[in-house]
This record gives sequence, structure tokens and C-alpha cells, in this order.
Amino acid sequence: MNTLLDIDKIVGYLLPLKEKLHQLYNWNAKIDKLVEFKIIDNEQLNSWNLLSNYEKELQIKHTLNKYLKVISSESSVDSKLDEVCYWIIKDWGGINLKKEIVKPLVDEFLSKKDWGFDKIASISKVASFMFPEEFIIYDSRVAYSLNWIILKTDAGNKYFPIPEGRNSKMISFDMNTLIHIKHANNFVTDDHQELLGKNKFISKRDQIIYFDKQDAYKRLNRLVKEISDKLWDGDLEKRHKLFYTEMLLFSIADNAIFQDIVKHFMEKNNIFLNSTK
Repeated sequence: MNTLLDIDKIVGYLLPLKEKLHQLYNWNAKIDKLVEFKIIDNEQLNSWNLLSNYEKELQIKHTLNKYLKVISSESSVDSKLDEVCYWIIKDWGGINLKKEIVKPLVDEFLSKKDWGFDKIASISKVASFMFPEEFIIYDSRVAYSLNWIILKTDAGNKYFPIPEGRNSKMISFDMNTLIHIKHANNFVTDDHQELLGKNKFISKRDQIIYFDKQDAYKRLNRLVKEISDKLWDGDLEKRHKLFYTEMLLFSIADNAIFQDIVKHFMEKNNIFLNSTK
């Protein structure tokens, strides 16, 4: 159980949004290479490209999951596995990772199912495709959404480290800054030398309010399992396949969450301005 966070508050925030997932999901991956890999044929390619982004994504996830299970259990198929994993990270996921880095990452994942925070946005994509009942994708949008929900609903005082991202709306309303403002009391000190010295003042104080990077992915997967059990109650497929909750968190980051942040601070500003009149 995730005793540091209030699951009911997080689920309560997501409940009104879950029915809109099929409309909100807008990731549109280019899938031509799946024909080259002989995972699908041209007929499937054409039919999938006519689907909504949401329906297309479900086809990709279910098909690749079956394919990866087969080739990862066979011998002498390392090159196939590496190629598909590289496609997931680079072509599907949009991360420019050097090809030679992929095999060590995947090998470590398959042997240990445990790794640190470095390259988490890359390897977690492979993990999610291979084992959707156990792992989700840990990227900047997922962490951004979840952190705002925790902050807005007072679901806890611990947050998830956010991998680097390029989304301009999320950069403009930087989540780490919002978290620091909410927990400004953690940064109060009378020790001027502590502020002036090269002693990693912020990173030391951040240890209080952020989950440790080395443990963050395990915690995130456990949390999403708990959220999924309640959020999709009555739908076994969506409860057990964690990517439904991950897709929702991903989809709302730069629209519903962004707008909620804007409205939240507009209200705060209005209260402040009215109180100074």
C-alpha cells in the first residue's frame, strides 16, 4: 500500500476525466516500420491509420505485447528484440537515444527488472509494452499530472521526480516551482552561510518532499496499480492493464491539468487583489 499518498483523493480528481480518455488521447505514432518488422501487414497498417489515436494506440499496445513476449522467450532473436525496443523508444516514443545504448538497457531490465532514474523515460516505455500489468511509462507528462493532483488535492506531501520534457506549457508552469512554493516552509533558514555555501541547499531540502529517484519508479508503479483498481472498478481489462491510467495521466498534462493550474492561480490572484483593495 502507498501509505504516503491518499489514493481516494487522486482517484476522485481523475474520475470526471476517465470517460473522456478516448477523446483526450492524442499521441499519433508513425507505425510504418511495424510492416517492415513483419509484425503487421499493409492491410492492418492502413486500417489502423484510419482509427482514432486512442483506438490505434490500443491496437499497437496489444499487438506489440504479444510479439515481444514471443521473441523475448526465443533464442537467437536478440537483434529482433533490440530493433523493436529501439523503435518503441525512438519512433514511437520520440526519444533520440543512440542505438547502441538500447541493448544494455533492455538486457538490464530483463535480468533485474530494476534500475535507477537515468534513462527512465526510455526504458519504462519498453517495460510498459512488455509487461503492462506491472509497469507504466514514467515520463514528464505522467509525473507532471500526478504531482499537480497530489498538490491540488492535498493527497500527500511527497512528489515524484520529473524527467526532462520539452512541452512549452509545462515548462511555463514549472511543476517543481509550484511544489516549492507550496512547501516554501522547507526552505526557510536563518543560516546565511548555508545559503551562500556550495552545499546543495535545494537538493538537500528536496529530499524531504520528493521520493528518492532510485526508488521512484517502483513507487509509481505501485501507486498506479492502486489507482487503477479504484478508478476502473468493474472493468477488468482497464484495472489490470496499467497503461489505461498512464494514458490518462499523459493525456491531461498539457490541457486539463494545465488549465486547472491556470484557473487555480487566477482565483488565488483575485483573492489577493481583492484583499489589498
